[in-house]
Amino acid sequence: MICEGDNSVCEMKCVVYKVVCVSCEEFYIGETARPLWKRMDEHVRALRNPQSYPDNPFSKHHTLKHTREPPPQLRFSIFHKNLADPVERKIKEALEIKHWEPPINNREEMKYAMSLITL
Repeated sequence: MICEGDNSVCEMKCVVYKVVCVSCEEFYIGETARPLWKRMDEHVRALRNPQSYPDNPFSKHHTLKHTREPPPQLRFSIFHKNLADPVERKIKEALEIKHWEPPINNREEMKYAMSLITL
């Protein structure tokens, strides 16, 4: 599934990451203090069960873009690692969101991110 081969990336904590929908190349930018595999598992569950996670950006993405298709595969990468300070992690995430304007992130996430860097 997500962590094939080298599991060291999946065990990373305190990261800012990018997740790409392999079917359409739209993407999401997020952050987590937990092991990355746990956060990725949440994204995958939302794709597979959109009705169970109605407010999740990946549920909405699957429903709007891939309605009659099986859940798409995800590809992920790390933008920043070793960010134990939650404020620093949120600011780095906000800067990446501002730079890349990820289509899967929801508007509330975008507004919150912008509020962190426009103080």
